[in-house]
Amino acid sequence: MRVEGHVAMVTGGGSGIGRACALMLAQEGADIVVADIDAAAGERVAGEVKALGREALTLATDTSVKSQVRKIVAEGTTRFGKIDILVNNAGIGAGGPVRDLDEAVWDRVVSVHLKSMFLCSQAVMESMIQQGWGRIVNTISRAAFRGRAGVGPYSAAKGGMLAFSRVLAVEAAQYGITVNNVAPGTTVTPMVEAAYGTLELQEEEARTSGVVTTPVRLAWPEEIAAAVLYYCGPHSDQVTGMTIHVNGGSYMP
Repeated sequence: MRVEGHVAMVTGGGSGIGRACALMLAQEGADIVVADIDAAAGERVAGEVKALGREALTLATDTSVKSQVRKIVAEGTTRFGKIDILVNNAGIGAGGPVRDLDEAVWDRVVSVHLKSMFLCSQAVMESMIQQGWGRIVNTISRAAFRGRAGVGPYSAAKGGMLAFSRVLAVEAAQYGITVNNVAPGTTVTPMVEAAYGTLELQEEEARTSGVVTTPVRLAWPEEIAAAVLYYCGPHSDQVTGMTIHVNGGSYMP
């Protein structure tokens, strides 16, 4: 098992990519701290983790609020003795044309993605430093690399996460901590299903966004989780400051 003996905190872990990451890391031996603003969703995933034979802790958490982040990290380290894997996955998809964009929407989107990454990474670093080992993996997005109308705050936040991850990778390396990113294309999550509810609409989004792999389809959360698992596993010690793109070829760096 690739992460046996480790403790992973997954933000936005109650659904979608976060849920897939929590369950895959649990299947590979990690105990899981589920941070999600939706308490019921967090409890459901914690139950699924326990059904896999691993321990789980969850707490309703707005990861853009420092006090709430500090609370779940404190409870996680008290319960498990450490948190040495962090998956920064919390996110929302609000946006709109820049000329009409409300300032509050901008602030919330940037806060939930970029500020959350800062707060959560900062909060777990002491535990990782004490272990002499840590893995921080951030869910960014194709949107950090390729412009698309209507997603200004989302793209800006994800681009900020990319830049910040490179700084953090350099600062954290001396402590045995690596920092990496996974950049999904459009992925079948509850947020995406709300926008592209039918299979036909999902296939149209895949074609429109430039997917070239066959069959033409959107990514599945488990495919993103598998890339996260690689960064956390035993064969990625020499990988930091990097990004794996999981997008069906719709963006090729």
